[in-house]
Amino acid sequence: MTDWGEDALAELRAAAFRGDGGAGVAVLRARPLGPVLQYAGDVLAAAVRQRADDAERLARKCLEELDGRGRPGDAELAAELAAVLGSPRERAALTAAPVDLAALGAALEGDPGEAWVVDLRRGDVLPALDLVDEPAFDPERPEYDPGRWLGFWPGGPHPRDAADFASAVEDEDLRARLLAAHARDRFAEEVEPVLGRWRFFLEERRRGRARHWLAGQGYRPVPRPLL
Repeated sequence: MTDWGEDALAELRAAAFRGDGGAGVAVLRARPLGPVLQYAGDVLAAAVRQRADDAERLARKCLEELDGRGRPGDAELAAELAAVLGSPRERAALTAAPVDLAALGAALEGDPGEAWVVDLRRGDVLPALDLVDEPAFDPERPEYDPGRWLGFWPGGPHPRDAADFASAVEDEDLRARLLAAHARDRFAEEVEPVLGRWRFFLEERRRGRARHWLAGQGYRPVPRPLL
């Protein structure tokens, strides 16, 4: 992942979490967008709205790469970017919700036997069992607020992620070991030399799938309000 070390990735995550377009442009300007498109699109949309220097150029480049890649969540994010760039695309109306995409993406691929809930007001993603004492979640209480909650059952890990990551590793020997380990269901044992890259690759893919899933429920993510 050329030019994307752990420090730079941490800066990009923080900029996306805060909706800080200027900070996002600063970390993206001299680095390739391809490995981080799902984060880049969010921070660049904010940057264009905030009139940050160089934001429009980078946003147009990000839009082009999203359209070219076409993974789950890319079309939804491309529509957001196109709108802020003044070229809105036809799409279904989506309600803004302050959802933590990283948390939602991980939860969507969790244990299929455990129900989860998105709190559409606060943006939290929680196991349903954690809400048993929440009055607004209890249909028997006067405080019950059905419009606040979006429930789901996870689907488990995505089957192609490990193989796709392994296939893109530049080192031939490591690539062969990772592909072989994936075939034997021992991927976690061999990925240690590039563990940081693998974690971010997975995070990027989950972010896109979470965005796509949210759109299917009628929502689009916006930054959570800072307390």
